[in-house]
Amino acid sequence: MLFSDSIQRFHSYMESKDYAETTINGYMKQLKYFRRWIEDKYNGPVYLDEIDLTDLDDYLLYRKDKGDKTASRSRVGYILKSFYKFVARKELGENLALDLEPVQPRKKERDYLTEDEYKDVLEEIEKPLIRSVTIAIYYTGARISECLNLKLEDLDFKNQVVHIKRGKGNKDRKIAMNGSLKKELQNYIQNIRPKSVDSDYLFATARSGSLSRSYYNRRLKKAVERAGVKKDITAHCLRHSMAVSLVQKGVDLPTIRDILGHESLKTTSIYVHSDMTQMRDALEAI
Repeated sequence: MLFSDSIQRFHSYMESKDYAETTINGYMKQLKYFRRWIEDKYNGPVYLDEIDLTDLDDYLLYRKDKGDKTASRSRVGYILKSFYKFVARKELGENLALDLEPVQPRKKERDYLTEDEYKDVLEEIEKPLIRSVTIAIYYTGARISECLNLKLEDLDFKNQVVHIKRGKGNKDRKIAMNGSLKKELQNYIQNIRPKSVDSDYLFATARSGSLSRSYYNRRLKKAVERAGVKKDITAHCLRHSMAVSLVQKGVDLPTIRDILGHESLKTTSIYVHSDMTQMRDALEAI
């Protein structure tokens, strides 16, 4: 079987298992990159059984020499492992990636905004649409993809609930809508969202009927710079900021886990930060 055909088989498998669209697109993108590299290496189409473990190792080295960060190469390795696990399970070939050594990303604390920094950034956002998205992410802890995929029908103002559909892992969850978010979203729908837009997406421009992640992040970064915040802040950092704020307010981890849509408390525990003031106060208490 041609390697290109096996990729299509994997694509069909993921669709049949209802993998999230973002997951499928991400996996296919990386596997196609690898296919182009391996076909260039062997100067033409390659059969699945012609590839060996050395090729996988060489590809990860190529990505390193190309300048890819450790986290990116770690994700590529994970995708290759998932693909070859499928290959072996469907008896299309052997699991070459079984002995592929994982790329261990260097763990570092993610940047997050304090409550004062968040307010400063909010004041520097020029476009009302971007401001509303920022508030929505901060008050729900939703991932940027989850937020931008929200439809008007996903908002239940009567019961003050936001319905996140097909989130990470293709799972649905409900998030309580606090009073501030309810007021913001109602104002956005009534006064900011284009009346003529032909789209069901909550956050939409008149031109495209939606909002791209890259455009949002560019606008957010500009606001962060104008606010004088010397941190590398992205949409995901807003989710992180909200979680840290909840931890500092004494909200229990199981509740935060449910809001963020995590499967385990171990994942949620990364949001437990201590700034130097808190640390000093704690040590003074000894």
